[in-house]
Amino acid sequence: MKALIVEDNDNLARSMASTLADAGFSITVAHDGVKAKHALEQGGFDLLVLDLGLPELDGISLLRQLRHRHDRIPVLIISARDTLDQRILGLEEGADDYLCKPFSLDEVSARARALVRRAKHFGGDSLQCGPLEFFPDARELRIDGEPVALHRRELEVIEYLMINQNRLVSKDQIIDRLSTLDEAVTYSAVETYISRIRKKIGQDFGLKTVRGLGYYLDTRKRDV
Repeated sequence: MKALIVEDNDNLARSMASTLADAGFSITVAHDGVKAKHALEQGGFDLLVLDLGLPELDGISLLRQLRHRHDRIPVLIISARDTLDQRILGLEEGADDYLCKPFSLDEVSARARALVRRAKHFGGDSLQCGPLEFFPDARELRIDGEPVALHRRELEVIEYLMINQNRLVSKDQIIDRLSTLDEAVTYSAVETYISRIRKKIGQDFGLKTVRGLGYYLDTRKRDV
């Protein structure tokens, strides 16, 4: 899961980034509205945590532009503007949730996870694909009920494949999913993650490679 935090207070941005990283998010931080706009135009985020009082481009204007181009990314507003009118305005402009400063970082984490689950239609606490079951909150993959030891990047790849099961996912999409401003991911790294996932799961679970195009998780019933 990838989250963009847009907050001009560096200390608060760092605190939220650390909390959401502990919850399994890959984090990008922008300190003004223009940089946030450019990051969002690149796509690939699962959540936007948005302050309203931003330099360059304020949060409401950024939200309006986002919804105008029909980007449905979940948006959690965090703001010191705690009047009822401001909360109503934020929600009417397309925000999915609103937290007033000061707030608990644990509450930010809980609301962020809930928004992403709802947006991805998890329909519960886990994603299922044949014998595989992924628990987003616990960052754990199980096969037939038994945990599988995967590293963080491997978990992110299998989660993305399970969210997009029966759809082709390109290497570029996986790279966009995993990369941050501080940590780039290469094609060879993606191939390594896929190879490790196959070895650790140790059975045919429907992961297909389409040469030159990417991968897909085939959950259709197969003849036996």
